[in-house]
Amino acid sequence: MPQRFGFALFLAIAVWLLGFVWGSVVFMTPPLKNVSPIPFVSSNPAISFPILIVWIPTAYFLTRLYLRGTERTRREALKFGGVLAGVNVVLDLLVLVLALGAGFGYFVSLTVWLGYALLFLVPAFVPPVVARD
Repeated sequence: MPQRFGFALFLAIAVWLLGFVWGSVVFMTPPLKNVSPIPFVSSNPAISFPILIVWIPTAYFLTRLYLRGTERTRREALKFGGVLAGVNVVLDLLVLVLALGAGFGYFVSLTVWLGYALLFLVPAFVPPVVARD
């Protein structure tokens, strides 16, 4: 468990909300909503590709913020990445798949799993940089 679990949970929910808000904007914008899916890669590229691009620096900077109050180890960063990815999986399942009815086919998309992997792995590259601050 991360040293600052409550703060990690708060940041993970914020990351998920960032994607949820962007998805809501896309669904309210007809030209973006009508972008053709790429089978097995992305069911809605107008949502998934911008999120993947934004999540890299977001995960990096949130990890720097999180690690300021910890031991600043790679292990702690990976624990934080586990919380980021885990919370996103759970919220996607509860909100998108079950509550909003996207169905379990949502998880067939490569970009969904790539997003989870980014949220888990990007924090691992932060500690050496933070240690020099």
